[in-house]
Amino acid sequence: MSDVAMKYFYATAIHGSMRAASQKMNVAVSSVSRQIAQLEAAMGMPLLETGRRSVKLTTAGQMVFDFYQAQMADREAFTARLEALRGMRMGAVELAVGEGCTVQSVQGVLDTFQNRYPGVELALHTVSTAELVRMVVDDEVHIAIGVQVPSDPKVRVRTSARQPLMVVSRPDHPLAKRGAVTLQDLAGHDLCLPPRDTRIRQLLSAAEMRHQAWLRATITTNSLHTMRDLALSGRAATILPRAAVLADLEDGCLVATPLCDVEADSTTLDLVTRLGRQLPHAATLALSLLEQQVHRWGQGSGQAGVRPERRVGPSLVVEAVA
Repeated sequence: MSDVAMKYFYATAIHGSMRAASQKMNVAVSSVSRQIAQLEAAMGMPLLETGRRSVKLTTAGQMVFDFYQAQMADREAFTARLEALRGMRMGAVELAVGEGCTVQSVQGVLDTFQNRYPGVELALHTVSTAELVRMVVDDEVHIAIGVQVPSDPKVRVRTSARQPLMVVSRPDHPLAKRGAVTLQDLAGHDLCLPPRDTRIRQLLSAAEMRHQAWLRATITTNSLHTMRDLALSGRAATILPRAAVLADLEDGCLVATPLCDVEADSTTLDLVTRLGRQLPHAATLALSLLEQQVHRWGQGSGQAGVRPERRVGPSLVVEAVA
């Protein structure tokens, strides 16, 4: 089997079409199609269902996909062992940061890691929760962290910390002077909230339905940085976990007021990897530091724990998905 053909087939399955795969790899669509046709001829059976706008794997196609993914994981594990022998002088760690968490939240961990292993590159991807799960399952990242990561048979929760949603505002904001805030209390105040398809907004929508109290967002954004900046400016209050703005809370620039209509135990910050994946040595060390950080967040919120399994270096690369 041609490694190039397997690579093109895998990229097509990951990105949903031959055209998307060709754009990602910067090759002609015809090259992708030809390589996949040759692979199907070698297998003696079709790997992709025909007549569809987006690809769907046949049973044989799924077997080839799983085989190639496992093969890449084995190669990565072999490379990891070599990296360990070379004393961590090179390598890369891919980390996805999802909703309810920011790069600033884990900056201390990243700084510690890079100080210890200056030859390892850290690549950070700021993504939605749905994209976070996909990237973990497809081995596009080694580790991911986000709020209330949905259950998936291929995703393992390494540790999680309770992170109740809080009303975040400036200390001089009227909401900051309350001991706790209900959804009804938020009426009449300017709010900056995430879009309705995000995990945080879905949790809020469920609480609104239970209490028959409806929030009105004067500003909607999928950028935690924008939500934080608007809260700092006093233009709007927002709703986030403490970990998302922890540095500002410690500096006294922002105040987090409990939101009592959302169940405290229902919101967690989860650190996840793909189930069964053997991480490279560098990623394993980064994971250990992140696990310690998540435990500290949980202790600050009154509870931390490991949930059962469910079915960085000379440069810092940050990729944001709108």
